[in-house]
Amino acid sequence: MKRSILFVSLLIIALVLSWSHEASAQFYKGKTLRITVGFSAGGGFDLWARLVSRHLGKHIPGNPTIVVENITGAGGLIQTNQLFKATKPDGLTIGHINGGLILGQMLGQPGYDFDPQKFIYIGAANKENAVFVFSAKSGITSAEKWRTSPTPVKVGGLVPGNFVDNMGRIAKYVLGFPTQIVTGYKGTADILIATDSGELAGGPPSWDNVKTTRKKALEAGDMVVVLQGTAKPLKELPKVPRMIEYAKTEEQKKLVEVAIHYPNDYSRPFACPPGTPKDRVDILKKAWQDMIADKEFLAEIEKMNLTLDPTTGEELTTAVANSVKIDPALKAKLKDIIFKN
Repeated sequence: MKRSILFVSLLIIALVLSWSHEASAQFYKGKTLRITVGFSAGGGFDLWARLVSRHLGKHIPGNPTIVVENITGAGGLIQTNQLFKATKPDGLTIGHINGGLILGQMLGQPGYDFDPQKFIYIGAANKENAVFVFSAKSGITSAEKWRTSPTPVKVGGLVPGNFVDNMGRIAKYVLGFPTQIVTGYKGTADILIATDSGELAGGPPSWDNVKTTRKKALEAGDMVVVLQGTAKPLKELPKVPRMIEYAKTEEQKKLVEVAIHYPNDYSRPFACPPGTPKDRVDILKKAWQDMIADKEFLAEIEKMNLTLDPTTGEELTTAVANSVKIDPALKAKLKDIIFKN
């Protein structure tokens, strides 16, 4: 009798789980899924969001239509805040958020109205891998020419606390490069346009962005990559020095690591707002992993000359959690560098 009751109970549970899975699988049928981006069209975040939008849907049961929406302003902060506190957590919105803002939130900056540990991370296709690129007309054709410039060199920024601005501020206040940070641009695409026109000497967009959108300028020598913000040299830039090579003290090295290297690990996440139902999150995470292995997706990445460096949602969650643990003294120093100067 007990065995019969157990069997019936297990059967009911299996049927309920099966029905629940089927209901979740059909949720996306006929729906439209948004991928929001905090920057203007043509930049690195927008580039990857649109690439993902062309491939992710076919791996989601029900094959929803996917659209990209640019919510610009404050270096992605408006979009990130909106995703956290004003977006319905129904599984129909994924934010391609600026992971560089996470450091600002950790430092307690006002207006950063989100908790990075409460976002539900789906995955990342690559990392920021920011590089300083300059117009050859500016005369800054090497890191050494920048470091020894007799006048401050104009570089573009978005908003204090953004990864792009952090690159400029670490170069200026920690490593001593003579720099004038011109902030307020809507995205790195705008910074590159300003560099083309001579409004700026240069700026620190992602390497993928530069090599894709300024390929001819790089090949012609009209634009030059002079410094990279990665922990290890990018394989395509083996002779370009890294920022940390200019750090003279252990404190300077630590500041470069905490402000540049660590955030690079979670710099370009795709995430859902807190409270998104687990069954829909599971569907999106599985679809993400299937997309990462999709031959058509990989072929388009190769065709666009991009770099695939994927991170799982679980790895992103761990990286963010680990980065919260900043030494109080270093935290105060970093806050002063990034926000108060």
